[in-house]
Order: sequence, then structure tokens, then C-alpha cells
Amino acid sequence: MRRNWAVRILVLLASLSMMLGGFSLMSARKPYWSGSEIPGEITTPSQVSGSARNILVAALTERDGAALAEMAVLINVDLESGDIGAMYIPGETLVGENAVRYGRLSGAFNWGTENVPEGGAAALAECVSTAFLIPVDNYLVFDMALLPELTERLGGVRATLEQDVTTDDGTILEKGDHIFGADEVRRYVMSQGELDPAAQNLLRSGFMEGLVRAVLGMPSREAVSVAKGIKNRLDTDISLRDHWKLSKSVFGKSSSHIKYFLLPGISVPDYGSIRLTVWSVRRTEAAALINERLRAHTEHVLAEDMSVPEITA
Repeated sequence: MRRNWAVRILVLLASLSMMLGGFSLMSARKPYWSGSEIPGEITTPSQVSGSARNILVAALTERDGAALAEMAVLINVDLESGDIGAMYIPGETLVGENAVRYGRLSGAFNWGTENVPEGGAAALAECVSTAFLIPVDNYLVFDMALLPELTERLGGVRATLEQDVTTDDGTILEKGDHIFGADEVRRYVMSQGELDPAAQNLLRSGFMEGLVRAVLGMPSREAVSVAKGIKNRLDTDISLRDHWKLSKSVFGKSSSHIKYFLLPGISVPDYGSIRLTVWSVRRTEAAALINERLRAHTEHVLAEDMSVPEITA
């Protein structure tokens, strides 16, 4: 009993340290974190808010002075069953030019930083919620440059590839599990422009699956240790009270409790007037997976009601 209370106290102290110490994302040169607040109209309805929580996790990188959400994962926590659903969303997902300049999800954070009083994270969350008609309750964003260090802290990350991937130098990574160290993360996950976009999405999704499973599979004590080491490079709106509540539901999960999937879609090169590569969502497939794995306590949605565009062949 005393041991359990010691673990709880460690979690509480770590959370308090994070809250009081504040969060600084990337560097002091540009205040990417501005205390974003998720709009109440996109959060989980109050009648089921005690049963589920959706958290948007995003990795940001700086390019030409803009903060871009290169990778995102929407995590659904079923507070009743303990099950977790996680959907990887490529940064180049086409959400429409009416949603963000150039139409790709990656630009929503920077657009929000410059144009929305609630801040970049709120704009990114609202873009995801609007595109897929799913609540978003909280966010956690971090500098993508943190990934190699985090990978080392975890002793490597098991990346699961859904199919064979050919890298830029002709190396074939076969379908299945691969252990990524810091060097593989820099080469395959953080590279910009060197890899075929479709291949990189598979690599990034596979890596993020391993990262999600590794972090959520940790006992609370280990999670506290990792959090303390990187807390100054994270930004989240999860309160101290909610962190305490969620920590009991989230950590220590076996793989059987985590249902992870890549947002169904296809990589389309040279799209639009400025010839960007976009990830075109396959709405029917996406709706089926979202309804099955992310909406246990909220109404299901129809594919045709999603606002996200779909490029047809």
C-alpha cells in the first residue's frame, strides 16, 4: 500500500512541477506556445465526458519561419473500459483551402498562431475536429527535434510497417517490425524531402505507433521519469487535476488495449496551383475506422458528412 501511494505522490509532484514551471516549446526565439484553449463546441459532449477523452498529439517543426504540424495522432481514451484508440494523421492531409492556407493540415498550427486569439494548438484541434466530425478535448504538442532524444530514453522504438518500404538509397525495409534508434529517427522520420512522401508516411506512422505503445505501456513511475526529462519541451492544456485522473486510466496498457491505425488515404503529388504533395483521405474507410475505434461513446458519423476533401482518380 505504501508503495502505491509513493507512486501516486511522484506522479502528483511531477505534474505540479510541469504546471508551475511552465512550458516552452522549441526555443525562446518564437513563442509557439500561447496558452491555447480548445473551443468548448468541439469537445466531448457533457453527457459522456466522464466516459471518454480525445487528446490531439502533434509534433511540430520549423520551416521558413513557420511552425508546421508534421505529424499528429488523435488518441481516444475510453475511461470506462480502459481501451485506447489512436489515429495517425499525416501532416500533408488535405483538409481544404477554406480550412487553412494551401489546404494541408500541417499549416493549421502556424495559421492559428498568427490569426486566432485562442492560439495555434486550438486552431489545429478545431481543424481536426471539423474535418472528421470528432470531439477534441485536449492537446499536447512538442518539438519534432525531441524525437531522437526520446527514442534514446526509451531504449529504441519498435516501428511496425504495414508494407515493404523502399528508402531513398534503395534500401528495402520489409513489412513488419523494426527497432528504430536515434539515427533511424533522424533518417526516416525527421527527414524532409529526401524520401518518397508515401514511404515516409508509412515510416512515420509505424514509428509513432511504436512510440504511442511504448509510452502508454509504461508504469506510472517510468512515465514520470520520462516526463520530468522533457517537460520543458512540451506544451499541453491538460490540467493538474485531469493529468492525475488520466494517468490512472492511460499508463500501463498492454498492446491488446491499444487500437492504432493510419488515417486511410493516398499520397497525391503535385496537387493544386503550387504543386504540393497531399494525403487525400478515403472517407468511407476513414469513417468506418473512426466510428469503430474512436467513437465508443458518441454518435457515429457518415462519410459524406465529413468536410475533408477526397481526390478521386
